[in-house]
Amino acid sequence: MIGIIVTSLSENLPTDWLAFFSRGSLPAEQRPAPTIYDSWLRCQKLMQPAPWRLPHRAGAATLNAVRQRKSDLLTLGQAALEDAWELMASRRCVLQILDESGCLLWQCGHTHTRSALESLGFVTGSYWAEGHVGTNAAALAIRNGNPAQVCGDEHYKQALRAWNSSATPVYDNNGRQRAVIVLLSAADDLCTSDLSLTLSIAKEIGNALHSGILLAETNRHLNELYALLDGVEDGVLAWDHYGCLQYLNHRAAHMLQLDEQNSLGQPLAGLLVLPVLLQHAIAQRTTLSHAEVTFETQQQHFVTTLLTLKPVPDGEYCSFIALLHPLEQWRQLIHHQFGKVGQTFEQMPVGSADMRRLLRYGRQAARGHHPVLLQGEEGVGKELLAQAIHNASERAAGPYVALNCQTLAEEQMARELLGRDASEAEAGYPGKFELAQGGTLYLEQVEYLPPEMQSTLLQIIKNGVVIRQGSTRVIPVDVRLIVATSADLPLLIKQGRFRRQLFYTLQAFELQIPPLRRRQQDIPLLVTHHLQILGRHFRHRYQIDEDAMHQLCCYPWPGNDLELKGVVERAAMICQHNRIRLTDLPEHLLAEKLALEPENPFPEQVMTLEAAEKQTIIRVAHATGGKINEMALLLGIGRTTLWRKLKQHQLDVGQFKQ
Repeated sequence: MIGIIVTSLSENLPTDWLAFFSRGSLPAEQRPAPTIYDSWLRCQKLMQPAPWRLPHRAGAATLNAVRQRKSDLLTLGQAALEDAWELMASRRCVLQILDESGCLLWQCGHTHTRSALESLGFVTGSYWAEGHVGTNAAALAIRNGNPAQVCGDEHYKQALRAWNSSATPVYDNNGRQRAVIVLLSAADDLCTSDLSLTLSIAKEIGNALHSGILLAETNRHLNELYALLDGVEDGVLAWDHYGCLQYLNHRAAHMLQLDEQNSLGQPLAGLLVLPVLLQHAIAQRTTLSHAEVTFETQQQHFVTTLLTLKPVPDGEYCSFIALLHPLEQWRQLIHHQFGKVGQTFEQMPVGSADMRRLLRYGRQAARGHHPVLLQGEEGVGKELLAQAIHNASERAAGPYVALNCQTLAEEQMARELLGRDASEAEAGYPGKFELAQGGTLYLEQVEYLPPEMQSTLLQIIKNGVVIRQGSTRVIPVDVRLIVATSADLPLLIKQGRFRRQLFYTLQAFELQIPPLRRRQQDIPLLVTHHLQILGRHFRHRYQIDEDAMHQLCCYPWPGNDLELKGVVERAAMICQHNRIRLTDLPEHLLAEKLALEPENPFPEQVMTLEAAEKQTIIRVAHATGGKINEMALLLGIGRTTLWRKLKQHQLDVGQFKQ
């Protein structure tokens, strides 16, 4: 609780002092020094001169924090004030150190004088704040940044009229106010050298602070830097011209399996087997940026990471700083930027029985783990179906990586799929299997895979590992494979251009996508779907005439869904008033004699339902090795139903396990 000392205005006060409090202002000729008078005016709005309220005092925790923060200042200030007090011990005065906010941190001086000040509330932790105790030298020195002296009647508060106060701020070399030195004495004990003494002590402390501050600043920046480097998710290490490790943060020590303390000062080449690319860059003093390299640790473990190397030349010497970027974060970044696809089963227009059946099988395929083979003519939307399977699977949160096998030369195919380890002249990089880790890899036009890559792909599917080019390191991969083709793979097998065993492996779950000419009921839905997408993009509402829609439905669409999409977009761009008419369609759609095959609910080669069911069960049994749980999952039926159908078709799963 704040104590209050109540007094009344004395009749023996100076005339100008009383006049100020009676009128609220003074004529210019009667005013004290401008800084004193301005302080009186400020105080007049906040307090009365007679009641004395004990000054605000900082709590123990706050005071300890301030003293800790000012420990360097207190060490120097206490020594300076004690030296000064020894020379003036016979005088009844007190020397104080305040911080830049006016908080009393430490004091020394005459015992009786200290007791008198303590009775007014000026103890360690109290504030010489103008807003609490009125005009005083410490508050003016802090406010104006210059030495200040307030004597007797110049104090605003009547309780302080018995005192003289002199104060000088302490500055560091950066011009920051760090503290205030205060000398207090009785009003009848004024010495003309009081202000000069505080100025001298303040300068002495300021000069002593200079070297200490520079050292403290340097240490603080180093500590901040080390804290920053320890907080980053990249590994950081630095070594000197002789290759001796000078710095290693926690992340780098963990990644490289090194002891953080015992490794410092040791030759880096003695702690790790350095990659050839890094050795070459050190020898040539060249930079590396996100180069994939592999370290071998003392425990003979391989650590693959992305390395950024920065040489730091110093005359004929050169030290190095290296950043180790975790591959996991890089993969996540690649996934967030390039690995997300938006197509889902719900977005696919469905009108025909063939498409409903296809989407039902596609959802079943999404629940499995085995490869999926998509077959169909070009332009039927094989990749859209692959994206929908990916997004409906448990791997939807993982990356989706696509590769068209036709676009790459044979010598590039292995590098794209498998990746390459770093060499002296070239940085390493991951293949598509590594990029698709935890997600889906989609291979378009798989029939263009070279024979040797077909064998490699088969081994990856069986073993779940890849070996990069130029490396013997085995890298486990967890990838769902979806392949697509518009070719007749059985014919390619007969011609010796496609491996039979790879075909059987990919055929674990085969989906045939019918051409658009066999899905006339889907055409109006596809047209509407494309127009809605265009409408959202251009903020229009497109419509199409019935005769134009009829013409689109009767056209055989050799280019399938992709051709239809292009025709609809072209018509939407050239139509007037956002309405597609028959004349907006391409001439070849209007000029050609339309002879679309009628929709036939029965395929040309009729197979009984029982035979088709048996063939499906055999195919799934081959793909799963006769595992009942996986067969039931792929077929979308229960285990009991599967056992009954196996017995019905006289099939023994044991023969598939062999």
